[in-house]
Amino acid sequence: QMAGRFVTVLLDPHSYDSVLWESTAKLDFAAYSRLLMDRIFDVQLPNYDPHKEKNMMKTQLQGENLSTLTQAMSSNLQNVLLSEAKGTTKTWMKEGLFNFCYNILFRAGYLTLFGNEREHSNKETSKNKDRIHSETVYHEYRRLDQLLIKLAYSTLSADEKKEAASVKKRLWSLLSGENLNGKLNRSNWLEGYRNHLQDLELQDGMLARAMVLQIWATQGNIGPATFWLLAFLLKHPEAMTAVLDEINRNGKLHGNKIQFNNPLLTISQDLLDNTPVFDSILNEILRLTAAPYISREILQNMTLRLADSREYNLRKGDRLCLFPYLSPQMDPEIYEEPEKFKYDRFLNADGTEKKNFFKNGKQLKYYNMPWGG
Repeated sequence: QMAGRFVTVLLDPHSYDSVLWESTAKLDFAAYSRLLMDRIFDVQLPNYDPHKEKNMMKTQLQGENLSTLTQAMSSNLQNVLLSEAKGTTKTWMKEGLFNFCYNILFRAGYLTLFGNEREHSNKETSKNKDRIHSETVYHEYRRLDQLLIKLAYSTLSADEKKEAASVKKRLWSLLSGENLNGKLNRSNWLEGYRNHLQDLELQDGMLARAMVLQIWATQGNIGPATFWLLAFLLKHPEAMTAVLDEINRNGKLHGNKIQFNNPLLTISQDLLDNTPVFDSILNEILRLTAAPYISREILQNMTLRLADSREYNLRKGDRLCLFPYLSPQMDPEIYEEPEKFKYDRFLNADGTEKKNFFKNGKQLKYYNMPWGG
């Protein structure tokens, strides 16, 4: 029981469909999502439908749109990552791995989705403005990032409330409609989301707040995930060797020799779509480190029927949660030695992606859920 409400936690992955696919008339995520959007980001979206919004965005992250984003991300990564080295190749710069990953990936991802600074004089000036602007956005976002948990639970001190209000106001200004309209290379994802918000007839001020929400949604996990990826690769040289060998093999298959000492290395979308070793490493790292919880509000008295036919009565007004980190991700019946990193855990003997995992003798549909459901 928490704050006067009962919370039921379901840990049987065979039964997750009974929650994820239940009617929103009985189990709903939208109400809790709206509460957090308002409490953390001061965003109020009328007629908010998370499923409709998710499906709309998904179409912008596939096919040709994905290839375009990949090319833009490569270009922005090179600009953000290599700029400091120009003219100072003999000077080492030191930074913690987490901060390094978060800074570089956030800024490049932000520029990829939200567009580049407009500059009429020359290309280098434009790139420099991108670096300065993205650093400013990152700095302000990280200030807000430090307060997100307290914002979610309404536990800010008086001084922290002032800081949160100040940094949000600054981010709203940076991401105003006027500023976004002046950018070049805005992604189709951004244009699609802005059109979606305009269909909801939001005012400009609320549009800017929704942009801050989307920065958190799109960039908040990429830096930490990359940190864990690099940390495990550096600690496990056999995994690093395996992924480098895979990239070299794929490069030869596509008629390209991969030269890792080339600072302007560009990897094609075709190559990225055929990396089972890298995918296995990433899935294994996320299995070990990502711990989302999936929450549903119980809107009416109901009976939850599990895969093994057991039934539980749920009360209107309480909450139902899934916690995939405990099961399936750290379940010893599903994964041998689940606490250990095994880079080939998601590979079959023939090197293809492994998708067959079992619990209680039955194959699992949900065997790894690092991003929730």
